[in-house]
Amino acid sequence: MDMDGLHSFIAVARDKSISKAAQALHVTQPTLSARLRKLEEGLGVKLLDRGWDGIRLTKEGRFFLSYSVDLFQQIEEAAAILSQDGGGGILERPLEAIANEKRLRIGIESFYYPAFLPPVIEGIRTVVPDAECRFANKTSDLLTGMVDCESLDFCVNFNYVGDLHPCSRLVHYDKAVLLYPKEGYPDIRTDLSNAQLLADRPFILFDNSPLRQYSEVTERVFHYLLGRVPERFHIVNDFTVMADMLRRGFGYTFMPRSSLLHMMDAPLPFHAIEMEAEFLISPVFITYAENPSSHHPIERIAKAVTERLKAAIDVAFQGKQAYGYRRKGD
Repeated sequence: MDMDGLHSFIAVARDKSISKAAQALHVTQPTLSARLRKLEEGLGVKLLDRGWDGIRLTKEGRFFLSYSVDLFQQIEEAAAILSQDGGGGILERPLEAIANEKRLRIGIESFYYPAFLPPVIEGIRTVVPDAECRFANKTSDLLTGMVDCESLDFCVNFNYVGDLHPCSRLVHYDKAVLLYPKEGYPDIRTDLSNAQLLADRPFILFDNSPLRQYSEVTERVFHYLLGRVPERFHIVNDFTVMADMLRRGFGYTFMPRSSLLHMMDAPLPFHAIEMEAEFLISPVFITYAENPSSHHPIERIAKAVTERLKAAIDVAFQGKQAYGYRRKGD
C-alpha cells in the first residue's frame, strides 16, 4: 500500500480540496493528483468525485477513509513512542514498557476476546504465574501473521479456509448461534423454520472478519436463515456493543457459540438458538511460531491454555436451556 497515497487521500478528504491539501502537505497539485490516481488504480475503485463544487467522497471512499485514518493514527503513535522514548523511569520509557522482549504476547480473535480472556489467563498462570503479558484483540488473519513475524508468542484464532499453520493446537470445533432480542421480536423456532420473520429487521454485522475472509460464509447464512440477504444493517466492531444492541432490541445477528462463554453463568439477556448447518462449524486453534524465540515455554503454555479453554467450553454449554440457550428439539 502506497503510504504517500494514503496520506494524500486523508488530507483531501479532510480539506475537501486538492489545492488546500497540496498546501498542507507541501507538494504541488499535480503531484497530489498523481498520488491519488495511483492509489485509486491500485485499489481498483474510485475514492473521490471531483466537481466544480469541490471534492466529495464516493461510498467506497467513505468506507476506505475510516480504515486509512485508523492506520495513520497507529503509525503516528508508534513514531511518537520511538522518537520520544527516553528518560529514567519505566513510565518515561514507553517503548520499554510496551516492547519488552521478556513480556508474553498473546492475541485473541475479536469474536472471542471477552469470552476467552479469563480461561486464557488461567492457562498462562498455571505455567508462568509471574509473567507480564500484553494482549492483542484483532482478526485471525492478522493474529497469525503477527505470530509468523514473532510480534506475538501465540494466538487464539479461527481457520475457516486455507492451509493449517504447522504449529496449531485444535481447541474445538465451534458452532454458530442465532441471537435476537427478547422483546419486540417474533419467537423463532429452534428448527429455524420461521427465521425468515427476521428478514425485515436490522442485522448487526461485525465490520472486520465477515466483510472479507468470511464473507462467503456470511452470505450463505443469510440464505440459510432468511432466503435472501437482508437490506438493513447496523455495523459494529466490538462484542460488548453488539450484546448491548441485542439487549435493547436494535437488531439480530449470529455469532460463534463460544463467544457467549463469559455470559453462560446467568440467564442470557437475549435469545440464542444453536444453528445446525454443517458449513457453520468453525475450527478454533491455538497457533504459535515454529521456532519461537520467546523467553517463555510457549508450547507448554499453549497446551495449558488449550486445556483450560476446552474445559470452560464443555462446562458452559451443558444443560443451559433454562438460561435462554436453545438447541433443535428443545
